[in-house]
Amino acid sequence: MNYFLKPSDKEINMLAISYIVFGLLICLFNVTILTMTIRVFGIIALLFSAYLLYTYFVQRISTSLSPLFIGVPGLLISILMVFSPESILAMLPILVGIILIINSIVHMQKSLILKDFGYPRWNISLIFSILVLITGVILLSQPIQSLSIIMQILGIALIVEAIFMLINQHILKRYD
Repeated sequence: MNYFLKPSDKEINMLAISYIVFGLLICLFNVTILTMTIRVFGIIALLFSAYLLYTYFVQRISTSLSPLFIGVPGLLISILMVFSPESILAMLPILVGIILIINSIVHMQKSLILKDFGYPRWNISLIFSILVLITGVILLSQPIQSLSIIMQILGIALIVEAIFMLINQHILKRYD
């Protein structure tokens, strides 16, 4: 069972903690603060991308193409982040929906493996996975008009997903 279900306790715990932190940040802060945060990260990414392009074109330290392949898309995305953070915010529900769908599918697989190993409450794990899947599909198929409501739903969904991950990890540790 360790082979199938144990990616790494540290990885799962760190991912769950980051989900909780980002979920709380999304729930607590409104759209204007998120817009400002995106602009700040955009400025940082813009500086980093400009540095990469500077090292590629001006310093000519090596012939590696990685500064070019990272610098050009990074520059374009960072310009978008600085001058149009609303477009990044508009993509956020779609990205979180995709993440929730992928995670729910992974947890459904874990639930079925728990069933195979005789865990009596595997169906509870499966139900939570299905609820997270439904949340992800709703975010993809019918985006809600108000971005602040979307942010609160996304934050709650991330927190629920993190709690589910921690519970699942605790259950799996009992069967090691």
